[in-house]
Amino acid sequence: MSRRQALPAPRVERRSRLEPAEFFTDYYRRNRPVVIEGLMEDWPARTRWTPAWMAERFGDETVEVMAGRDAQEMPDLHADRLRRDVPLRELLARFEGAPANDMYLVARNSLLLRDAFRPLLEDLRAPEGYIQPDLREPDRVHLWLGPAGTLSNLHHDHLNVLFCQVWGRKQVWLAPSWETPWMSNVRGFYSAVDVLAPDLERFPDFARVALHTVEVGPGDTLFIPVGWWHALRALEPSLSVTFVSFEETPGMNTCWREGWLGATPPEEHR
Repeated sequence: MSRRQALPAPRVERRSRLEPAEFFTDYYRRNRPVVIEGLMEDWPARTRWTPAWMAERFGDETVEVMAGRDAQEMPDLHADRLRRDVPLRELLARFEGAPANDMYLVARNSLLLRDAFRPLLEDLRAPEGYIQPDLREPDRVHLWLGPAGTLSNLHHDHLNVLFCQVWGRKQVWLAPSWETPWMSNVRGFYSAVDVLAPDLERFPDFARVALHTVEVGPGDTLFIPVGWWHALRALEPSLSVTFVSFEETPGMNTCWREGWLGATPPEEHR
């Protein structure tokens, strides 16, 4: 282990009721993560969306999950192979078992755009001054749902993300984009390093990375800047919502130019 990783992990700053103007000046434009408290106090989802209520209201509806993740190294690179349609109640039933990364409902499914689930949008509120208010357009808002133990391993996104924790707790690790040369960025936006058990013999450069850490719980909002490496592990059954359509930003976001995974991004985003 390097001297850097032997030191206490840098902590992510936490702010309460951060004004939008200060957020854009001090965090968004400076590419700095921050946890913001108080942005979700008016969300009906925080009290209504219990697992029992979701099972009763939507349990028979089919959802797309990523299944068999435990048996697949770097499962996010094999999404097409792992896709599986199950009744929502089957996923919710996993919440009663031991922590596992086997089944996870992730943003790719665009669940909130499906007719059966669109009523859920009424229980969300775009944080005023931060996010564009119209949530019914494609790719404005996404949902993540899974049992304790689900893991999104180290990767970075091509956009800034406002990550909102509705219920449950997640451990988050972050590293700035300028540490990319040490991240074993094997393909697209993904690292080959297992954040839970880094193999420093196989990936010796990772010893130079000083991972920031933070725990997010119900009502916490985490700003993940574009290009920042991050991994998230659910400490409890967890439901999260993410936004990418920011106010006061031309094009509503800032796009990462290199390492695109998938279709070539539109010309105006490059």
